[in-house]
Amino acid sequence: MIYLVVVSIVWAFSFGLIKGQLTGIQPEVVASIRLLLCVVSFLPCLLFLKSFKPNSKLMLLGALQFGVMYLAYIQSYQYLPGYLVAVFTIFTPMYVLLVNAVINKYFNMKHLLPVLISIVGASVIVFKSPQQAEFITGFLLLQLANIAFAIGQVSYKHVAKDQPDSENMLWMYIGAALLASTYTVINVDLSQVNIAAKQWWALIYLGVISSGLCFYFWNKGSKQVNTPTLAVMNNGYVPLAVIFAITFFAESADYMRLSIGGALIGLSVYLAYSMQKKPVKINT
Repeated sequence: MIYLVVVSIVWAFSFGLIKGQLTGIQPEVVASIRLLLCVVSFLPCLLFLKSFKPNSKLMLLGALQFGVMYLAYIQSYQYLPGYLVAVFTIFTPMYVLLVNAVINKYFNMKHLLPVLISIVGASVIVFKSPQQAEFITGFLLLQLANIAFAIGQVSYKHVAKDQPDSENMLWMYIGAALLASTYTVINVDLSQVNIAAKQWWALIYLGVISSGLCFYFWNKGSKQVNTPTLAVMNNGYVPLAVIFAITFFAESADYMRLSIGGALIGLSVYLAYSMQKKPVKINT
């Protein structure tokens, strides 16, 4: 659980940073650089690999969970302000439940309550009716990103098994970087890319910390909690993201909605975590 909490805090801060520091850089370039930095960060894991044969399953999973997710997610910033990007990821918990139900061929109705509370809480924080095509485009891009991320984190619990998480993530990052980089080379005129020194520092932080380490901790943490907890923690960073957007990046939000929504998300996490199976004590 601690892994998911720490990652939520880091990701919450990253929303405003992307919007404030990386303006002017093509979204595909940002996604590719971040994922390539993930690969570089985990290259030392090569020293501990028992086999250098590429793990195709993990590479495909990484291409979906991180590659597809990032290409859609970062593109959405072209249409939405940072706090709305945070809010429109609110449906990820439901996708996590549905993906888990498909994989396990079983849906536990008890898990639905904390997930619905989490979604309601996130939606209360900020609501804005769609009034233009760009708004809808950003929303749909985020749903694609949400679904890809949900499939990846649920599937990881089954594909990773007992293998070291660091080695698993290396293969996943390689698959994601290959997808994003190929897409970028095909669709972007790289000769027109201009990245300032300050932006490089932001990219290094986002690639190594917010992406590389945080995705590693998130997937590692996903193996240690039950499905409803994993689901609702996908919304755990939403109130934090809005708080950071207000305090650090001078964006505006409704404080009453933030308080009510944050309380609901907190309640959803409590309910979900209480469903965690506890070890049975045997009296001797």
